[in-house]
Amino acid sequence: MRHPTRQPASLRDARALIVGVGGLGSPAAMALADAGVGTLGLVDPDTVELSNLHRQPLYVDSDLGRPKVDAAATRLRAEHPALHVETWRLRFDLDAARLLDGFDVVLDGTDSVAAKFAVSDAAVARRIPLVHAGAIGTSAQLLTIVPGETACYRCLFEEPPPPDEVASCQEAGVLGPAVVLAGSLQAADAVRVLSGVAPLFADRLLAFDTHAGSWRRVVVAPRPGCPACASLQRDAITPRSIEGA
Repeated sequence: MRHPTRQPASLRDARALIVGVGGLGSPAAMALADAGVGTLGLVDPDTVELSNLHRQPLYVDSDLGRPKVDAAATRLRAEHPALHVETWRLRFDLDAARLLDGFDVVLDGTDSVAAKFAVSDAAVARRIPLVHAGAIGTSAQLLTIVPGETACYRCLFEEPPPPDEVASCQEAGVLGPAVVLAGSLQAADAVRVLSGVAPLFADRLLAFDTHAGSWRRVVVAPRPGCPACASLQRDAITPRSIEGA
């Protein structure tokens, strides 16, 4: 497992895992590659469909029918020959949590609530920073999680709602510019994490709506008793308590 204090020497030495290479993960991968991140891991079970092309800028008509991770890797390697890309064509759940090992930051580009809980739980358990994003319609939200220091996904939402109560972006629709903007912001905060700079969205949930033109940041805090991160909160508090004794 990754040590919580591990910091890559440079972006070229950094390893970022993107779970879901669709509307969020596609622009995030492009931005991270452009920024000079040395290794990208891509996780996605799907193939490229015609309906993807308006909001997933990694793909073109000739990619239709190809696994997204393969098409994305081909494009990224062509544009960045020094980039190392690792791919897994699978749907992320807790059985796949081992994929996070060895990465310095994780970006959540999944499109289901269940997957978002699984990604957050896996990242928190391994003390790997996570940049969460979700989008539906014309709106999106972002939150960066630094395990042991900030609130996690379960601090905000204790348990997943029943599957039939929440529509995915595929079912409800999503505006291309909304997800591209959210994915780009994810990449920017991931670069801050990798560079040792305080992330903008740690303990600050950003919610925006591109139709209404509204931007809102909501202060959040670690929840006492959170089943995912409460033990890490205690770990973080104990050393300070000893120093102040």
